[in-house]
Amino acid sequence: MPSSVPQPSPADRARSTLVSGGPATVASSAWPSASEPLHLPDTVCHVHPGGEVSLLLPDGHPLLSAEPGAASDGSVVMVEFTDLAPVELRDPVRAMLWLSGTLTVLDSPTARTRALDVVRSDPDDRLLEIGHGRAMALLHPTLLVYSDPDGAHLLHPQEFAAARTDPFSRWEAPWLRHVDSDHPDLLEALTERIPPHLRTGTPRPLGVDRFGLRLRVEGADGDHDVRLAFRRPARTAHDVAAEVHGLAGLAPFGSDLP
Repeated sequence: MPSSVPQPSPADRARSTLVSGGPATVASSAWPSASEPLHLPDTVCHVHPGGEVSLLLPDGHPLLSAEPGAASDGSVVMVEFTDLAPVELRDPVRAMLWLSGTLTVLDSPTARTRALDVVRSDPDDRLLEIGHGRAMALLHPTLLVYSDPDGAHLLHPQEFAAARTDPFSRWEAPWLRHVDSDHPDLLEALTERIPPHLRTGTPRPLGVDRFGLRLRVEGADGDHDVRLAFRRPARTAHDVAAEVHGLAGLAPFGSDLP
């Protein structure tokens, strides 16, 4: 059932999935070996103002040297992105995103122009590597499906283009690993905020965004995800730390939490 607790919209969550750096695969009927999709480990993605999605690929990647008539000349492809939890869990998959559309490989000058469109809102030093070890392939989505524990969501391309990547998407992974490894006392205190029947399980940090913290409770009867809402949307890392301390009933200052 969809949650009534404030959280990013499905389109926002889809945008955030793209910057999580999880694995992806690309498949196209234009390739002779369509049954063997290309794997894109540690995917580097950016969303452009018009909703196009760029993939930064290392020079020599098979996707950049497709034969004429294959995916690189505008044929329809399907890209599957997997959002994995930053901490080691029994079930690490947090969400899936499927994008279908046309994919083209850009020459270096065009790619650099596209990169300038991105850095205004998403500064990323990896964009400087275009022409120096990396190239850019651009996907124009026509069909988008996002799936997470709340259900499957069919997204319109314009809805996706207008969505907002969560400001903590690139920052959450090291922060969650820090909480998981260095602050078991904080996680224990947060169990007072979860339903009583789940408190015998082991709480693990699953995700954080501007609206709240997500916990995965691993118990004998399975896994259960719980969202703990912040009092107000966080704008800075300090806001996140203060809100999480407040949820745990701890003083917001004098802690080594980031």
